[in-house]
Amino acid sequence: MKKIERIYLLDNILKQRRTPISVDALKERLECSQATVYRIIATMRDEFNAPILSDEHGVYYHRDAAFDLPGIRLSAEETQGLLMAAHLLEDLQSESLQKPMQRILSNIDKVLQQKGITNRRLIQIIPALSRKPNAAFFQTIMSALQTEKKLKITYQTRGKQQTTERLVSPQRLTSYKNSWYLDAWCHLRENIRLFALEQIQQLTIDIEKSKRLPIETLRAHYAESYGIFSGQMKSTATIKININQAPWTLFEHWHSKQQIERLDDEHILLKIPYNDHRELVGDVMRLGTAAQIIEPSALKQIIATELQSVLSHYK
Repeated sequence: MKKIERIYLLDNILKQRRTPISVDALKERLECSQATVYRIIATMRDEFNAPILSDEHGVYYHRDAAFDLPGIRLSAEETQGLLMAAHLLEDLQSESLQKPMQRILSNIDKVLQQKGITNRRLIQIIPALSRKPNAAFFQTIMSALQTEKKLKITYQTRGKQQTTERLVSPQRLTSYKNSWYLDAWCHLRENIRLFALEQIQQLTIDIEKSKRLPIETLRAHYAESYGIFSGQMKSTATIKININQAPWTLFEHWHSKQQIERLDDEHILLKIPYNDHRELVGDVMRLGTAAQIIEPSALKQIIATELQSVLSHYK
């Protein structure tokens, strides 16, 4: 543990306690020697003016002193999250939101600078195959979510390019694989539906109050099976993967309910619950010869047919 990490940890320990804590207890909590504990305390007093007092029971903060360590301590994950947030804000800002967005981005930059990142432009985030939504539509959906109003949308399906008029109750916005989706209760289908933002042709806020679904209902709907389509699980796909050909798959997280079994030095079995096969088929096919569907047979046939169709273009 680094010195600065011990300083922030000690600050957190003392703020949470109402009674003094012994040096022996701090040795264990800070994972260091007694001498290091005293050096950390001295550093906090001398360099940060921390109101640390001591008695026969240990050390503690002065009860009436208001004290905060300067700066913001970020983990690697939090730093990455801020960089991603800055990228998303820049990608979505419209003319009407340009000034507010710039203020937010400026504040993010100040926080990152305290982490030593003085120029986030040196860190690239490349949204491969992204589908950028209409910024005005994004803002309208956010407004409907906050005010709990229904939305009237004109939606064009991807496959058949059919256009339908829908009245929906928006539940939440989801960013998934570089694209934005609206999770909503569709009053036409009387069920939860997913709408790709770039496929929305027209959008207006309705006067009616939206139907709100319990968070447990949404969580269950999207946690049950694989991918963005989700829904109630219909089957489990068993995929045999050659980890010599695709070693990165050992670090990939496909689904919260996935099961991995080691077959031998070269292969693993990956089991994934799914409802709609479309996304799963695409993700398996990207692995090429490194992946093989073992079951169910219906899914094997779908991939075989798809591969034959692709092959026909090259004969």
